[in-house]
Amino acid sequence: MKRLFFMMFALTLLLAGCQSNDQESSPSDNISGETKQGSSILSLKEKYGTASDKSIMPMYNVAQNEEFTFKFKADLRNSSLSSDDIISVHTDIKGLKASKVYALPEINGESVSIKPLGWGVLSSESMEKTLDSSWGGAPIYYIRLNYDPDADKLTLLDKPIIIPFTVKSELPVPKLRYEIDKDRRLALVWDKVEGASQYKIYKRIDRSRIFDPNNLPLQGAENAYSESNPLVIATTTETTFNDFMKDGRGGLGIYNDIVTTKQNFGIQGEYYVTAIGEGKESNFSNGVATAPLASQLPSSMKEDFYRDKLKDINELPQKITVEYNDGSLARETLVYDTANVEISPFNETIIPFHVKGTALKNYVRVENVTQEDLDKLTQQRVADSSNGFVEPKNNTPYVPAPDVPTIINNNDTPPAAEENNDSSDAAVKNNNDPSVSSNETAAPDVDSQENLVDEQKSNTEQNVEQGNQEIVPEPAAGEDFINADSALEEVLAKNMIAAQDSISLKAFPEAQNFTTLSDVVLKVMYQNPLILGVEGFEYNYGTLTLSVHYNESAGDIQRKQNEIIAKAKEVTASIIKQGMSDDEKRKAIYDYLNDNAKYDDAALKSAEQNNFKQVDAQFNDSFTTYGILVKGIGVCASYASVYKLLSDLSGLESIVVTGTSSGVPHAWNKVKIGNDWLHVDATNNQTNSGIPYFLYNANDETAESQKTVADKDYWLDTELDQFKGESDASDYYVQNDLEVNSISEYKNKAETHLKKGETSVILRFASPVDSDELMTAAGEALTAVNEALLDHAQLATLGSYVMLETKPEEK
Repeated sequence: MKRLFFMMFALTLLLAGCQSNDQESSPSDNISGETKQGSSILSLKEKYGTASDKSIMPMYNVAQNEEFTFKFKADLRNSSLSSDDIISVHTDIKGLKASKVYALPEINGESVSIKPLGWGVLSSESMEKTLDSSWGGAPIYYIRLNYDPDADKLTLLDKPIIIPFTVKSELPVPKLRYEIDKDRRLALVWDKVEGASQYKIYKRIDRSRIFDPNNLPLQGAENAYSESNPLVIATTTETTFNDFMKDGRGGLGIYNDIVTTKQNFGIQGEYYVTAIGEGKESNFSNGVATAPLASQLPSSMKEDFYRDKLKDINELPQKITVEYNDGSLARETLVYDTANVEISPFNETIIPFHVKGTALKNYVRVENVTQEDLDKLTQQRVADSSNGFVEPKNNTPYVPAPDVPTIINNNDTPPAAEENNDSSDAAVKNNNDPSVSSNETAAPDVDSQENLVDEQKSNTEQNVEQGNQEIVPEPAAGEDFINADSALEEVLAKNMIAAQDSISLKAFPEAQNFTTLSDVVLKVMYQNPLILGVEGFEYNYGTLTLSVHYNESAGDIQRKQNEIIAKAKEVTASIIKQGMSDDEKRKAIYDYLNDNAKYDDAALKSAEQNNFKQVDAQFNDSFTTYGILVKGIGVCASYASVYKLLSDLSGLESIVVTGTSSGVPHAWNKVKIGNDWLHVDATNNQTNSGIPYFLYNANDETAESQKTVADKDYWLDTELDQFKGESDASDYYVQNDLEVNSISEYKNKAETHLKKGETSVILRFASPVDSDELMTAAGEALTAVNEALLDHAQLATLGSYVMLETKPEEK
């Protein structure tokens, strides 16, 4: 039987560069533009029912043995509660029981206090050598107060007060992050720390599973780092690290120039970095947990194709089994590298290959190879998927620098001092210190303070009172295009839609920490399609201000917003008809994007050339709503944002989702159907990928089977569980009987479609399938209809989607 030509290059997921916003700034001409005076922050809090919420601002750079005392109006002496019921300290912002650290709480009449007990968590060797109790070296801690200190009677709060605090570090704490390159290799990355000459890399693993080769989840901040302390594995003067086996090979198992059998070798557990300089060491950085990344990190090939000599190129394998860092297996595409192949006179030609989207490579031995064979292989080469999903750069330090004051007195008037409290005098003196910014009050010496908490509480009340009076700009677009679920989100959304580059957060003590603020800012950006051109942001701990950087002026942004709104209304008026069901509306939006927009390959190429740190200014629009909707061209972020906007205008519930597909960063949507939130990938439509309705109303299981996995950036971490999708009743391939469960079912169904005269048969497997068995089944289906079809037929796959064409288009 003739051999079916297996074509892989035609189908490539359009993923990379989908969110690249880390671009070069245009000149700082970001004027405010034409914005209207809007509501006060207090009125927005009243709108969301949070005007009376109790919060206390974070306390930075406290002493290692700091004791916190909270005064209560209620008399605690006759209470049946233990001090542990009232107050506790945690390493996770949710303040759940599992994250509680060892501490000593105590009730003293009308106050309750808490201080460290033992060496604390993430303690360094130097900390453990001292006899003093300490909180430890964790980046951030959180006090949880369960009862209302201002109530006359002991009253349980509906929501506990969570107060972040940091322990003073000898040097600034590095802000650690990770990067996954185009070969899906992991690297740790951090910014240079002033005063540091080198950096220590620490690794924390579960010592009870030290010999387990798989990268299993490790309990971190959410469990008070309970399983072990980090151990030093390396010291470097660089600000990046990937030498996880400490052998100088960057985590690669290199045998020779054409054989690399492993990558991401030695990655396990959680990593931290400290800064070292002049005999001092900083506290631990935030951790990078690798278990959640393990399913994205290829580690090794499980088959040795070089052992068997093949008769000709028709026997070349198309797939190979790859093991991932979490121990899972996946069939990955092979790319044959024919550029430097020399045909052997001894009838055994070595043909190198690499695994698509990895650094893994090896070779096969093939007999009877001709130059025509090599030319044919060259035509079949697969364009590598590129990595590089780059979010708007968050320049906020994970923890404030050691010189940031404990009490940020950013009021017009100094905080009221407690009677006989010497700290107020100290604060005034420090205000005259030229080394302290005029809008910051340095913390007084902790030892001289009577009550740090009282001072911060009073300071918070004054900041919030002033912040509540601030007026939020009303964007020219009006209220209809604002997506927000809280006063804080609405303040951020309105300011960023109006392209404001400075946003006061005085009124929101709960957001004055890296974790909460980053979570909210990213959600607001992704769920508001009129926020354009944001390339980065950072929070100033001293001024309580969020700075936002845009790649064009506010005037240009407003002009584009006007065009977006006009075009969106025009589109919805033309495609959404009266009497349409929600299902019909969703399909109309999807079909419009398929028929009227295309993927911007040039923007992707620009991002690749700039290592996904920036794109040329001419491609800025391709990463925003403006690209796909107005210009008809863009990348996945633009597709997802437009789908969200058109859904909003059509009365449909949808959100933008971020994550990865086949390990490559990506953006898509989820839509609400019944009680389920189902996946819709408008980017990888038929126009762009060759597959119609790829992941259209697909449930979570189907999305994961296609290696499309959401991250946590697109929504608040505490609310992600509401977006689960289990039902497959609305899935396009299920509804249209285009899903198969076995090779035999595929053969029969493909044959049926071919007999109807269809020249393109696209089916989806419910589970992974062997590529050789698939080719055989497709060939048998073609032969059963007309053997002549084999002469020009092509077979292509995208995940578990299979396209069989009998009259392929010219490529």
